[in-house]
Amino acid sequence: MILIGRLTAKPEVNQTTSGKHVTRITVAVNRRFKTENGDREADFITAVFWGKLAETLASYGGKGSLISIDGELRTRKYEKNGQNQYVIEVLGQSFQLLESRAQRAMRENNIGENLADLALEDEEELPF
Repeated sequence: MILIGRLTAKPEVNQTTSGKHVTRITVAVNRRFKTENGDREADFITAVFWGKLAETLASYGGKGSLISIDGELRTRKYEKNGQNQYVIEVLGQSFQLLESRAQRAMRENNIGENLADLALEDEEELPF
């Protein structure tokens, strides 16, 4: 699956007991259409990266960074208080940060227009 959205927090690298690096992030992905009130809703999707990818993401990603993730949808189950709990998450295989450092600085300082929030109202508005 491919996701495009914004990081909800600065990624942090953790280390497992076996010494592997892991980063768990949440990405806010806007839905395609607005609600009846004109609001845009988002889904918050968890993704997990392992090894060098986890370290790289933690080094370069920041809260609000626009990111593209390529990965596999995975489910896992565990038991808590005698009840089965299910988790659905994306196992990240690659990622790409979709904005430059300059664009990120402009967004963080609220300079200019946030191009990621622009949405075409009708498919007929596409220039191609």
